[in-house]
Amino acid sequence: MEEYELTDYLAAKKSLVSRLHKIEQALISLEEKQAAGGNLKAQITLSKERVKALKLSLALIDREITKLS
Repeated sequence: MEEYELTDYLAAKKSLVSRLHKIEQALISLEEKQAAGGNLKAQITLSKERVKALKLSLALIDREITKLS
């Protein structure tokens, strides 16, 4: 497995936090459109799964940052 430095983890975290925020905002929009009668269930489910995956990734990155700090 490749070894990463603290700066690598911090950069990855910054990128993932940004992506998470964008997906959460899109999810709100999708849910509003769904409530207004749109058929967006698959997109909403996919976005929720992405949010969970990103949160898991961020938790693992935070664990590594703690180890390296």
